[in-house]
Amino acid sequence: MNKTVSVHLQGIPFVIEESAFELLKNYLDQLTEVLKQEEGANEIKQDIEIRMAELFTKALEPAKKVVETYMVEEVLKKLGDPSVFVNGNETSEPHQPAFNGTEKRLFRDKDKAILGGVCAGFANYFGIDVVIIRALIVLITLFAGFGIPLYIILWIITPKAKTSIEKLQMKGEAVNFESMKMEIEKTAEKIKSNSKHWAEKLKKDRNIQNKAYRVIRFLSIATGIFLLVVGTVLFVTLFLFLFVDPDFIPAQIEGQFMSFGTFGNLILENERDTSNLYWGIIITAASAIGLFWLIGIRLLVTFKSKIFSYSSILFSVLIVVGIILLSLTGARIARSFAVNGEVEKEIATVNAQEITLDISTAPASEQDGFKTISKGESGLLKVENGRIFFHGIEVEYQKSADSLFHISQLNSVQGRDHQTALKRARNIQLGHQLMNNELKLDAYFTFPMSDKIRKQEVKLIIQVPANGVVKVKNTVAYPMGEQAANKAEEKPKGYIHSDGSYENW
Repeated sequence: MNKTVSVHLQGIPFVIEESAFELLKNYLDQLTEVLKQEEGANEIKQDIEIRMAELFTKALEPAKKVVETYMVEEVLKKLGDPSVFVNGNETSEPHQPAFNGTEKRLFRDKDKAILGGVCAGFANYFGIDVVIIRALIVLITLFAGFGIPLYIILWIITPKAKTSIEKLQMKGEAVNFESMKMEIEKTAEKIKSNSKHWAEKLKKDRNIQNKAYRVIRFLSIATGIFLLVVGTVLFVTLFLFLFVDPDFIPAQIEGQFMSFGTFGNLILENERDTSNLYWGIIITAASAIGLFWLIGIRLLVTFKSKIFSYSSILFSVLIVVGIILLSLTGARIARSFAVNGEVEKEIATVNAQEITLDISTAPASEQDGFKTISKGESGLLKVENGRIFFHGIEVEYQKSADSLFHISQLNSVQGRDHQTALKRARNIQLGHQLMNNELKLDAYFTFPMSDKIRKQEVKLIIQVPANGVVKVKNTVAYPMGEQAANKAEEKPKGYIHSDGSYENW
């Protein structure tokens, strides 16, 4: 009767005779002592224990449950003497022969892999050149069409050779200390060779890296200087906007150019919109200036600072707040253009076969014998005596239902609601005076400053009787050409420009 003990080899349990256990324990202790100076000793011991467990499992017959002493002796003989790992103490015994076919295993060979190492693994298993396996995969892909799916399936189901034992089993070589040492040294040599190769490559690329760094640094400095300049320009602009508000907009108000604030009052609906626009511009511009300066300095000078990070976040948040205020102002202005209102009234009726339009831009004046030729018009618009002057009057010709000329003025304007738009439309004034068959017209129309600029427009509608003629400065403006009747049906149009000139089509 022999005593038994229970042991675990890499998590696999075995019941082993006590004498066999002592033999195995001495062997493992010797292995530990030999490997204590070796790099990767723990991994080697794990590989050996896995191999032992594999051999013990094969040695146990279905009826045998206990690992006996002779089994341990056979396993240790296969593994060989651990002293081969001691430098200069290699055994003089010849290399053991390869495994028989039943012990050779299929693994993926990552050391010779192009993709997953499948072809290299099969080449090792069948003992043929890997080029033949790869050629077969290509031929199957070209002529059968399932080469790629087959390769992917084999990649998934075939394990990769990770340990030195698995690499030896993949090649069909004996798994003992001598072969393991050779495999480990081969792997170490390959790692060393690859490391040397990459070190040389990095050394060669160092000049390229230095050049790339200099280019990037130059671009960083240039960008930093640009941002500082932009920030400074914005700062000067904001300073002028806040404390000077110069008259630079080419639109006259009482004979002077307008400032930004004055021009804004002609568009913004009320004081609330003015305040939102004012603070929106200040917050957005000031935050953008600060952000430009911070980023510019950061690109010029390399440093790390929490103040820089917190300031950047603060300025970014303030920019968002400023944009929100500007968006609210824009939305309210857009709302004030929501509805269009039109009003029309007849300003003259003429019983004649011909009328003349006399277009005037300003009253004629004479001083010291000189007649004023220039009109004093300038820029976008003009404001005098609390009224805004606009130019551009459309003329539309229609067929009269009777024998009279009927001349009407159609005013259109936009507002936040229909009643507001209609009220503003009625406030538009077009200077005109009828004398016999001559209608004197101003080339401009006016409306109160309080109505704001809301796309005010004026159209002159002239209904012309049969065979009637309309002249502008002794030139026939209507009818145009030989097909006068057809033109009347098509409602031909004309346009009076700010300088009093007239064109039609």
